[in-house]
Amino acid sequence: MLRVVVRPPFIPRRTKSAASTTAEAIDVAARHLVYKLYEATNGQPGAWQAVGKIGERPATLARAVERGWVIVRDDGIGNGKVQSASLTGEGRLLARKGR
Repeated sequence: MLRVVVRPPFIPRRTKSAASTTAEAIDVAARHLVYKLYEATNGQPGAWQAVGKIGERPATLARAVERGWVIVRDDGIGNGKVQSASLTGEGRLLARKGR
């Protein structure tokens, strides 16, 4: 007589937490922000671009600032405030390597 043993399927545990996966996604988005900003400023050092024209989320911009790739300033135009961003030397280097 043939005996069949039925066991539940083996499902390996996740090696990465959801938080680390999210952090990696924000890092990738921040890197793409650097590329967009480089293109928008034609790679010129010290050139500023309005953040609204780039179209990135605040968390992405904050991560790029945290990494030291971008600096941000508030430009007061009339009653509204506009944020502008510029690449740091490190940000420009990252953008040139990524091209």
